[in-house]
Amino acid sequence: MTNEQLQALVAILLLNVIAWGGYVVLQDEPEAIYRYRETPAATANVTVSLDFGDAGLNATTFANETLVSFAGIVVTNDTSAYAATIAAARTQGFEVNVTWYSFGPYVHTIDGVAGDSGHYWALYHNSEYAIAGANDLQLQDGDVVLWKYE
Repeated sequence: MTNEQLQALVAILLLNVIAWGGYVVLQDEPEAIYRYRETPAATANVTVSLDFGDAGLNATTFANETLVSFAGIVVTNDTSAYAATIAAARTQGFEVNVTWYSFGPYVHTIDGVAGDSGHYWALYHNSEYAIAGANDLQLQDGDVVLWKYE
């Protein structure tokens, strides 16, 4: 075997080892990271909550409220956190204002309370800071969506 053939063989083997190692590492990642990529449920019965904190004084529909929750929000076909939020807004009579970007909707105002240079609406899913945006986070029955003004 010539020196060039040996170098080519070593390079091919090295590439295979690297590729196989990457595959093995990806197999060990927690499934929770990819939950938002799961096949969405056909319907989901969820709770949507709004935590205004001290900004509740500026709310339109829920003036002077700190925390409001809406159980029994049923979304069909689109079970994203965004769809659940819009469904809650329609049934409870408050506004949600968004700006659409390539990555999806950015929720900037809920019930008249807008984000500013020091505050924004943070998305929580089942008491944990959401790992995906509102349009990508797929919900299941019993899930809780919390929008918190931070």
